[in-house]
Amino acid sequence: MLYHPDFIFYLWITPVFCLLFLPLSLNIAGLLLRLTRSYFFTGDNIDKEQRKHPRFIPYEGTFAEISAGELTCSGLVCDISRLGISFKHLPDKFYDKMGKLKVVIRGYGVDHNLLIKPKWVSVTESGKQIGAEIDDAPPGWSQFLHQSNRKSQSEAA
Repeated sequence: MLYHPDFIFYLWITPVFCLLFLPLSLNIAGLLLRLTRSYFFTGDNIDKEQRKHPRFIPYEGTFAEISAGELTCSGLVCDISRLGISFKHLPDKFYDKMGKLKVVIRGYGVDHNLLIKPKWVSVTESGKQIGAEIDDAPPGWSQFLHQSNRKSQSEAA
């Protein structure tokens, strides 16, 4: 009379439910929730960068003279925006932790002197690449961006 089939069944099904079915159902519910959120809440913004100002690739061959103290080197401008800029093909001896850098960009017959703060550094096969925030830009910087944007769009077409 000590043997009760319902009691034995509950003793067997409780660990199986707690260790197998409950975590599996929670993972499936979480996955469905993430998929639903990404579908309904991001919509057309999938893989778009959320930036205050658009960035673009300047016309081919835009070089900059970058100086930090006594070290001066030249680099190719990768992309620019109103508040940011990135350079590539910098020498490996370029120090990663520099505070502020002075940059001179020549374009359309005018030298643009910028003061930038590096934000990230990446090492590539062709040298270092840095991204920086523009700390101080000259008054003609917006005009330079506008001309560079038009030129890069005409080259792309």
